Order: sequence, then structure tokens, then C-alpha cells
Amino acid sequence: MLFLTKLFTLLCLATATIHASVYDDETLTIFAKIAPRMILMSSQKEKINESIQICVVNDKIDERSAISLIGKVQDAYPNGISNHPLVLTNTTYASMDKCQDNQLMFLFNSNNKNIEKALQYSHNHHLMSISYDPKYLENGVETSLFLGRKVTPYININALRKNGIEMDNLLIRISKIYLYEDGKQ
Repeated sequence: MLFLTKLFTLLCLATATIHASVYDDETLTIFAKIAPRMILMSSQKEKINESIQICVVNDKIDERSAISLIGKVQDAYPNGISNHPLVLTNTTYASMDKCQDNQLMFLFNSNNKNIEKALQYSHNHHLMSISYDPKYLENGVETSLFLGRKVTPYININALRKNGIEMDNLLIRISKIYLYEDGKQ
């Protein structure tokens, strides 16, 4: 009986590890502080009526991390930013219609089909996209973070132009610019 109890405990721990978040808490904190500012440093600020709206898109398995990101944004900006309250929407890749009137879509990691669907949606509704993983810049995500010796915004200029979004020159100067692979730029 003791053996079965230990085996059950071991299996529970293994299952918890498998479903543990792949998202770094400190990186989410950085995204929480930077994402609203990227809206204000882009032509997306012209879309702000009263509130800054950010849509957090995730797979159901990443819902805890999405809720954590939303909490971090609210903690970083409890009174909003630049006299604008922040409205954050948590949704899945299957329910992106909730993002229609937002200025920014934060994309958690997913399969390429979901990322492509989200990018098509963001392009159709002229939403700026930012992804947790900079590898999605290759797919057409407009912004992410470059985590090197220092944290630097990572910008896909071609994707921004394609979506009709302009960035403040100051942001461009301090950012790392994504260049398409194989000379496609």
C-alpha cells in the first residue's frame, strides 16, 4: 500500500511538471510593462477612444499564464496609462472575435495554424501583434522582446508596414529590428 501511495504521488508530481508553465514570470512582468507603452508609441494610439484595449490570446492550457499577465499589467498600471484606463480581454485562439476593437493582441505560444489565424485576424482589424516568443516574428508578428544582455523591443518593420502601423522613431532607434531570413527583406 505504501508503494502505491508513493507511486501515485510521483505520478501526480510528473503530471504537474508536464503542465507547468513554460512562461518565465519575470519575462511576463517585462511584457506587462512594455506592451501598453508600445501602443502609445505607435499609430495605434489614434485608435484609442477612452481606454487602451489589449487582447490576450492563448490556448486553454496557457490560461493561467494569460491571467497572470493580465494581473501584472493591472499591477503595473493600476490607474491606467496617460489618462487612459486599461481594458484587458482574455480569450482563446478559437474566440478571437472578442479582440476586434482592441489596439494590441498579445499572442501566447501556439501551433502555426493558430498563429497564422491570429495574424490574419490582426491584419484584417489593423491590430498590432506582440508575441511572447520572438520566433513568431518570422510568421509576421510585429513585435516581441529580444532577451540578451539587456531586454530590447524586437520589431518586424515589414509586418508593421503591411498592417499600416507606424512606430515612433524613438522606439525604432532603441529596438532590435527583425530581418527576414534568406534575404527576403
